[in-house]
Amino acid sequence: MSTQSERSTPVDQHEERLVRRLQVTGRGSYIVSLPKEWIEEIGLKKGAELEFRRQQDQLVMMALGRDKPHLEASRCAITVSNDTHADSLARKIISLYLVGFSTIDITSKTGTLTGVIRHSIRDVVRRKLVGTEVVTESPRSATLQVLLSSPQLWVPDALRRMSTIAGFMHHDAVQALTNSDKELAKQVLNIDDEVDRFSLYIVRQLKWAVQHPSLVERVGLKTPIECLGYRMITRSVERSADHAARVAQNSLSLQAPPSPALIKDINALSELSHKMMEDSLQGLFKEDFQLAESVISQKEQISGLEDTLVERLLKQRILASDLSGLRLISESLRRIGEYATDVAEIVLNLTVRRSVEQKIAA
Repeated sequence: MSTQSERSTPVDQHEERLVRRLQVTGRGSYIVSLPKEWIEEIGLKKGAELEFRRQQDQLVMMALGRDKPHLEASRCAITVSNDTHADSLARKIISLYLVGFSTIDITSKTGTLTGVIRHSIRDVVRRKLVGTEVVTESPRSATLQVLLSSPQLWVPDALRRMSTIAGFMHHDAVQALTNSDKELAKQVLNIDDEVDRFSLYIVRQLKWAVQHPSLVERVGLKTPIECLGYRMITRSVERSADHAARVAQNSLSLQAPPSPALIKDINALSELSHKMMEDSLQGLFKEDFQLAESVISQKEQISGLEDTLVERLLKQRILASDLSGLRLISESLRRIGEYATDVAEIVLNLTVRRSVEQKIAA
């Protein structure tokens, strides 16, 4: 029976909001009642366990204490034919990994998986999917299984590892350019896949957390609100690694080493953009509003350093092909700095409440 202390409000076709008053019973215990129809629809019985989680923003979430969802989703199966394109199959496997499937069965329509298809399966597992292995294989089929679960690698830890690799790529790409080291530039290109692997893993974890907001702590975050922020930051770090790879790629195409004056300008631009990215990520991990704000304040400085570099490029007598390559290198280094400011802006949004509360408390 409804009373003045309770009301139920439809929010949309998937959600109904309930407002009820907290009551006191016994010596200091508090209770709140739940609608009978809700309990019956869920299938709860007397004595059933309910789990409560206290989160930020005065939010208390309730979930069933039994049959908790796991990160591993159900098994899925796909079939391929002899004319299936390897890249298309790789994209499909990655998509299934991202949405949370833990076991993927791949079977041939014609009875035998071609050598090209087998190579594509092994390649995408090795280069792109963290914690995934080909666990069974026969002439007609192959089975992939995700063996890594969230407690072994939380989202913040995966992002730290990912950003560390991206930082090494940036440093080594510029070193390869400075020293005309072709082998080092090739090594930078070879490790770009490592960044992609961690990026896909993080996206997989975040998708699961969004689907199960009451269990978001299982992926290492505090609130569901952080999921969107981490997704955008992961994308920015991935893009910065792509630009580091472009620096290495363009350095390989140069026919003559840059002049000492150009190297000096390139290093100045590189050092600032690298530091900006490091500081923005430290602002995230340390929840440091001021550090993130300091990164944003350097946005004009990064543009100024690129202008100086481009001006020097145009004044020097450089082969047309080398001029184009160096111009692309300067653009990539600037873009890394811009991605750092993107990360910093997200960090501001994630930490501003804490910053304000600290000032009020002071």
